[in-house]
Amino acid sequence: MKKIKFLAPVLALTLFSCDQYLDINNSENQLLYEKVTPAQLLPGAQLSTYRVQATTMNQLGNVFMNSWTRNVNSYGNGYDKELQLNVDNSFYNGIWDGLYRQLKNFDGILKYPNDNGKYDYYQAVAKICKAHYMQYIVDLYGDAPYTEAWKGNANVTPSYDDDFEIYKALVTELEEARDLINNADPAVAELIDQKDIMLHGDLNMWIEFANTIQLRMCLRMSESTDANVVAFRTAKLNDLASASFLSDNVAINPGFDGSTDANVNPIANTFFWDAAENNQANRLFIAMTGHAWKSLQSYATTNYPAAGSQEIVAGSGVNYPNLTDPRSGRIFTGGIQNNTTGPRRAVNQGSSQVDVAAPGTPLPGPPCRLGAQGHVNPYDQAQIFAGVNLGYPKDFFGVDGFVMTYSEACFLQAEAALRYPALFSNAQYWFEEGITDNFAFRNAALGTYITSINSRPNFGWTGTDSQKLHAIMYQKWVALMGINAIESYIDYTRTGYPLTPLSSVAIQSRKPYRLIYPVSEYVANSANVPPMTSNDVFVINSMTPFWRQ
Repeated sequence: MKKIKFLAPVLALTLFSCDQYLDINNSENQLLYEKVTPAQLLPGAQLSTYRVQATTMNQLGNVFMNSWTRNVNSYGNGYDKELQLNVDNSFYNGIWDGLYRQLKNFDGILKYPNDNGKYDYYQAVAKICKAHYMQYIVDLYGDAPYTEAWKGNANVTPSYDDDFEIYKALVTELEEARDLINNADPAVAELIDQKDIMLHGDLNMWIEFANTIQLRMCLRMSESTDANVVAFRTAKLNDLASASFLSDNVAINPGFDGSTDANVNPIANTFFWDAAENNQANRLFIAMTGHAWKSLQSYATTNYPAAGSQEIVAGSGVNYPNLTDPRSGRIFTGGIQNNTTGPRRAVNQGSSQVDVAAPGTPLPGPPCRLGAQGHVNPYDQAQIFAGVNLGYPKDFFGVDGFVMTYSEACFLQAEAALRYPALFSNAQYWFEEGITDNFAFRNAALGTYITSINSRPNFGWTGTDSQKLHAIMYQKWVALMGINAIESYIDYTRTGYPLTPLSSVAIQSRKPYRLIYPVSEYVANSANVPPMTSNDVFVINSMTPFWRQ
């Protein structure tokens, strides 16, 4: 049958023009903005920043980490820049522009008059959220505006701060947030439970979240040998030695429903369906990669081209784990063939054909697409497996989003205990706890998976410390696939793990260490934005995030 090719869809991600980036800085809007109370700002600030993380950032992480590719059975183009590693100042501008524009709302909460302590809890939460999202700016771009950012008409061309100095300032924000929560006067401080769409005013969990963000920041610095960075990292790790970290997910839900597209859970609305229950273009466009297939399937269920060709990256000496992961069928489901779900297939990144499947499966054919049960039915919130609902699109519209999952926090603690056993403990427990939680999140049966994977160095808890570190990064990659995949990409730039093959059409020999500043900065802030070329992001130099230099 003749293959029909379509143009790649315009992905439903939030992108901003320069005018939009500065729209709140005109004098009339600025005057009105300064009168908006923290209670009015907080829920919108929490949701708008999460949308950037769940859509634009999540997509980039999934493609860069070789989990997603385009459905070449139906589309002739799409993800071209990502697969080629063609990074320029128009590449994923929505990350910088989206985060900076929405971070202004957290900054507005911090600048609102609070002499009597009425808004102490609001300001504590704003500091924690600001640290969470601003860390991503540093991790993906290095130096950035910070001390002069978000000043409106007072400064529309902010200077750039050193990225290490920003990190230190963000840790200070976290420390100040904990102090505000612990020392607020409950007789004066306004409760946030009705406005906090993330943790619903659970102040103990906000402290746990702050601690977990600080741990993540310290681990980002784990490979640095710079004396100043090492001293700072050591001091801040010591501060966390007896701290409590996340005991549950940091979920977000302002009351998602199917009334409009904007009211649908962002991952469901961007990658699955619109509010009218129609498939979004991404539902057909995004396909499972051959790398994801081989990582999650046994050798017997994979059509390797030849015996002995199971090495992940040529010359690495590390083969795929040779174990069928029960999460595979939840994260990716068979493509639609003859109006029904067809056989499972996948596409090696860069291939023009659907070329990976179980032996004997007809090729080519529709590849696996994203699975709703593994992405937008966390812990069976949609009550499909409970038998309450049948699994129509509307059943998934109201489920939670996740700013940070419990499993991610578990893997952070596993890494901390592996690297710094004098300060943290129970590395294997946290590793296995992260896996266990993600199986529950994906609605997959754990069975004997942990026992089986723990017999495989680089994927389970066995072997050298280096192999265990790879296992942590591998399991975190699987756990965050489709949920917050930008974390896995940043981990990869930091550690080189998990091993990830390049697309066959890549024009570079490695993935970038960072992104290029967006065109909005070169247009509106040209006097301050550091000049750089595409080549700068593929080598370690003064523009690389400080923790990787």
